[in-house]
Amino acid sequence: MKGQPASLDAQVFNTTGLNQCPPELFDAIDVDALAGETGSDTVWKNPRRFWMMDHLTIALVGEPRDLQGLKFNFVARMQMPVNFTPGAGQAALAYRPGQISRVSTYEFLAGRPVFLLRSPEGVTWVLQTYTNHKASDLTEADLPTLGDRLELAGGWQFKAKTLDRDLILDTNGMAHIVADDLENMYQGCTGDVANFDPWD
Repeated sequence: MKGQPASLDAQVFNTTGLNQCPPELFDAIDVDALAGETGSDTVWKNPRRFWMMDHLTIALVGEPRDLQGLKFNFVARMQMPVNFTPGAGQAALAYRPGQISRVSTYEFLAGRPVFLLRSPEGVTWVLQTYTNHKASDLTEADLPTLGDRLELAGGWQFKAKTLDRDLILDTNGMAHIVADDLENMYQGCTGDVANFDPWD
């Protein structure tokens, strides 16, 4: 990230398509040293995450990079929320929608489960990744009852359901995203991004 707190422009890298992000290599990354190596003002390690869609297509923003021995793809740019601090992570931003600039297609297939949030404004958010960073015992098998573990903000709802048709989230420039209080991440079915609203 470059800039100062409340005005941080981020380049987003992840290991998708290159490796499984081995914990021992990821944990060994020294963010202060990496900031110096990359000319960044701040480096933040977003927790390791597990994709939930059946098929993923994502356009790269730039060339892959080797960052302290681990290879990453350059997948997105974003301006971090004004109240983001690396020490607090995304749990501090739970249920506060944000935006990220990327081009991607998520496909969730009929007959498969999806895990949804519904905001007070009536927007449906589909779980795109889960993490066991905050809840170390969380596995994919636990996701149908994830709502029992969340401290949902006022007016927010959680629901697990099985799709009766393929759900496609096609983002061509700007994705709307939101985290829950366990730092799992969802994408919004906003505008013409989704081929239908899976909540109904």
